[in-house]
Amino acid sequence: MRTFIVLAFSFFGCHATTADVNESLYDLRPLTFPVHSWPYFLQHLPAQNGPILDFRGNLVSNQGKHAAIINYDVGKSDLQQCADALMRIRAEYLFSQLMFDEIGFHFTSGGYYSWTDYCKGIRPVSSGNGLRFLRIAGQSGKSHQSLRKYLDIVYAYANTISLCKELKPAEKLQVGSVIIFPGSPGHCCMIMDEAINGNKDTVYKLVEGYMPAQSIYILSNPYEPSLSPWYHLSKSSIATASCIFKNYYLRKFE
Repeated sequence: MRTFIVLAFSFFGCHATTADVNESLYDLRPLTFPVHSWPYFLQHLPAQNGPILDFRGNLVSNQGKHAAIINYDVGKSDLQQCADALMRIRAEYLFSQLMFDEIGFHFTSGGYYSWTDYCKGIRPVSSGNGLRFLRIAGQSGKSHQSLRKYLDIVYAYANTISLCKELKPAEKLQVGSVIIFPGSPGHCCMIMDEAINGNKDTVYKLVEGYMPAQSIYILSNPYEPSLSPWYHLSKSSIATASCIFKNYYLRKFE
């Protein structure tokens, strides 16, 4: 059985948000990637100090699980949770690279819904026990506001199960690798940065969302606080500040 354990640490206070956190202390040297690549985008997500807020604007109870928050809006509904957070990050990357036609995700029903379809006025409509995609709205431009409205629809119909099926198998832990336990509920996080120290040890930073819908954040490391937010990881059990992945799938977007 594939299982994960939810954790609730109570370490208050945030670590610094920049890519050089504890780099001098541990002689950490982050990997470098081409400027317009997916790994580079993940390394340079817009992080800032601040508390994790839920979709109502309230503080979540576990503020110790994060080192920083990502400066993306949460939305006003309980939609942008864990799998949704990773889809949001992927969509933001494709949007930043003007790769609009590549923005699209599968629903749990199996149907594929693209941003291009949304902009054409196509919406998912319940039909019996399934969904139909019908042109029932006006057309919209390829703006960021339009992207956010599209993503809220995706969040309502996709989850860790559909995301796990959609992603490609990953052979190793590296920037862009998704650690995912598909289920209801399931959980997932993604490696956003990777560094090597003077002893040739590799460490990683992790980013995730959670439920209820709340700020996307960089995970802190309560197991090695002086190294936080970096983690030593292996392909066995993975323990983070929010859960323990006893078994999981290793996936990637590209």
